[in-house]
Amino acid sequence: MRLKSTPEDEAAQAAMIRAFGMVLVPGMIFVFGLIYLVSPRYSPPSQAWANGVYRNPCCAPLTLRDGVISTGVETAHYKVTDSKRGFCIEVDRGVSVDRGSVRFGGTLQYVFFNKDSEAMPAIHEAYALHLIGANDMTDYAFVKR
Repeated sequence: MRLKSTPEDEAAQAAMIRAFGMVLVPGMIFVFGLIYLVSPRYSPPSQAWANGVYRNPCCAPLTLRDGVISTGVETAHYKVTDSKRGFCIEVDRGVSVDRGSVRFGGTLQYVFFNKDSEAMPAIHEAYALHLIGANDMTDYAFVKR
């Protein structure tokens, strides 16, 4: 047997819904606004973060300075970006190691630092960058000196 609602019950129910909406909506706006105000702002990484001279016995040293990566013979532009496991650089022409020298125009456009691990993310300091060999897929670690 189903209970019948009376007009008084329906009026009380409608009044409760209106009162609940009058409290809930402003309360939610206040809470979300407070979360927005308290949350830290994202600041992109500095382009000078990767600056330095990186060396590997296989090749000539790599110089990174304010958005320009240079081997002494060739240059390319890069941008420091944020990845899941720290900072990396995005090279405009790609980069790889081929026959004992660094070549631009390769397929590797994102160069990771510090072995790109969760245990040692490349956020605070860049001490080594990693390039891949074009022919042998070897990991070449260029250490900052």
